[in-house]
Amino acid sequence: MRMFVLGFVLGFYISSASAVEFEVYQSSYKPLNLALLLDAKPANREQQQFLSHVISQDLSSSRSFKVMDPLSFLSDAQQVQTHIDYADWRIIGTDVLVVAKLQDTGDTWSVAVNIHDPFGQKGTKPLDSQVITQSKSKPLRMLAHRVADYIYHQQTGLPGYFTSYILFVKKENGQSDLMLMEHDGEALQRVGKNFTLLLSPDISPDRTTVALNTYVGNKPRLEFFHLDTGKRTTFASFKGLNSTPAFSPNGRLVAAALSFTGNSEIHIYNMQTKKWRQFTKNAAIDTTPTWSPDGKWIAFTSNRNGSPQIYIKPVNGGGKAKRISLKGNYNTSPVWAPIGDRIAFVTKKNWEYAIATVHVDGTGLRYLATGNRIESPAWSPNGQMILYSADEAGRKHIYNVPIWGGEARRVTPLNMDASDPTWSK
Repeated sequence: MRMFVLGFVLGFYISSASAVEFEVYQSSYKPLNLALLLDAKPANREQQQFLSHVISQDLSSSRSFKVMDPLSFLSDAQQVQTHIDYADWRIIGTDVLVVAKLQDTGDTWSVAVNIHDPFGQKGTKPLDSQVITQSKSKPLRMLAHRVADYIYHQQTGLPGYFTSYILFVKKENGQSDLMLMEHDGEALQRVGKNFTLLLSPDISPDRTTVALNTYVGNKPRLEFFHLDTGKRTTFASFKGLNSTPAFSPNGRLVAAALSFTGNSEIHIYNMQTKKWRQFTKNAAIDTTPTWSPDGKWIAFTSNRNGSPQIYIKPVNGGGKAKRISLKGNYNTSPVWAPIGDRIAFVTKKNWEYAIATVHVDGTGLRYLATGNRIESPAWSPNGQMILYSADEAGRKHIYNVPIWGGEARRVTPLNMDASDPTWSK
């Protein structure tokens, strides 16, 4: 197993669009060359081709792997089922060789996956093997995502995220819809429609409920939207601001910004008692809370030093808030990484926006992507990818970028106004 190392050697490039403002972080990491050979009986060739395509797309989209062109292979999917000559794969530079076979077992699909290391392996026994099965009643795409998750985890030591999904806000003709899609933008569907205004959705850890900021007329409120039934339940409709809800890691609490006390403060809602308690108390504006993975800290935005900055504070109330954004006069919308080591946020220098990350002690600042009016960062469940929205030609789109830098890629349709992404846990 190749452990995925985050402490890459730092190298910088400056894009033509951002040469004046930000140096965008890049590492020396090179993706692993992966050869995928998936065999199946002639009757299942259509499913075999579909699975191969989705698995390849998943692994390539992670930027951790470069899936090799089958035209370069010296053996085909049938031949490697009976004999593997590692020298053939070393010649073409294969770091990871995945040999798999799809079988139709009646009511289920079954994929037997064997992973080989042509450069470091002795003998033809796989480094690791697993049989992954799934009922035919479920989408074949999900089976492909599960296979990709297994390969990703075996090679990086980190959980895969290909079975996760993304929620976001679609705006059209003065209305907002709540949209759901798979991690790669596929299987797009509308799950909530005709909101007057919809902002800042956040998915519960059990993936059943969305906390969101809606409006009735010009009055904001916080609601729970139940994904299985579409039912909406209001849990905050105080005078003034009700915004930016965020579930705690155990799903029992929700932090949000409320201003009924006179100015915007962070409050915490207990879903069992249905009661709120005030978390911050300061003359400044405090907003956009996010929880640490252990539930012991909350990071938030505050202008208590004169400009919007990122602070962290213990949930138990002990200790003062500590500022962790140490550069620039505009840092907002923090989101804590699922593995706890970094916090992503939006920053701005003069007129340019960027997505940045920083260690929780304020060190190790990295700028990952720049764009027009960047907003709403969100982490993948394994902490290796960040979503955000940005304007392009007057329309918002959602992009993803790996945490070690690289090309930012759009994941929502070009003709759709998409914003406020949130990634399932």
